[in-house]
Amino acid sequence: MEKITMLGTGTFLVNKDRSSSAYLLETDTQKILVDCGPGTLMRLSQLGINLHDIDYILITHFHADHTSDLFPLFMNYRLNALFSGGSSMKFPEVIGPKGIGNFILKSSKLFELPSVDGWGKIKFTDVEKIQTLGNITVEAFKVKHIAFNLAAKSYAYRFIIGSKVIVFSGDSALCPGIKKACKNADFFLCDASYAKGKGNEAHMDTHQIGTISQKGKVKKVILSHFYPQTDDIDLISEVKEKFSGEVIRGKDLIVLSL
Repeated sequence: MEKITMLGTGTFLVNKDRSSSAYLLETDTQKILVDCGPGTLMRLSQLGINLHDIDYILITHFHADHTSDLFPLFMNYRLNALFSGGSSMKFPEVIGPKGIGNFILKSSKLFELPSVDGWGKIKFTDVEKIQTLGNITVEAFKVKHIAFNLAAKSYAYRFIIGSKVIVFSGDSALCPGIKKACKNADFFLCDASYAKGKGNEAHMDTHQIGTISQKGKVKKVILSHFYPQTDDIDLISEVKEKFSGEVIRGKDLIVLSL
């Protein structure tokens, strides 16, 4: 069964119910992890997911609330291989913005542990415009995400699985890339950091989400990447002021059937 499990729907500001950005996309034959923020390994453990069953890891951008569990994840792989011999173990391919391999190598050196350097079991691939992952086609769209006056190399990913289109916005301000990415999506899993009227160069707001979803003929919008400041705001209603389709407010560990 094809499904998405929302592992983490938060940001840097986490709480007991919400860890940081991570999503598990599953088909009958593949498991794909999209982003790997703090708390991801705990969530995967709670679901009983064997880390060696993950086929691909796609990273939307390098910010730590989307990547900080990568280092402990890779240490899990290396330690498991060390303790068991690792001859029959499967390891994922990691796809992300240009320099993803060097990004991980630098973190390995900073932490003074060889998570990946000198090992060679994990393949790192710079994202291309269109990539094929088994029977899944993935299109990458460069999106605008400027935080604290620093522009991130940030991507939205559009997965085509049979007749279904599933889009992950990553972190994105309103920009041509995110408009193209979500067009005709069956499921648009979207960064919903801000209430209406609050959008900026880092993130869209709910009215912007609703507007591009309506114009792009999106079928279903799933909101994620929440700041505590919006916990008491009806984000669904705000999106629906501009969008006539279905809107879901995401929550850690909920499962969406595709």
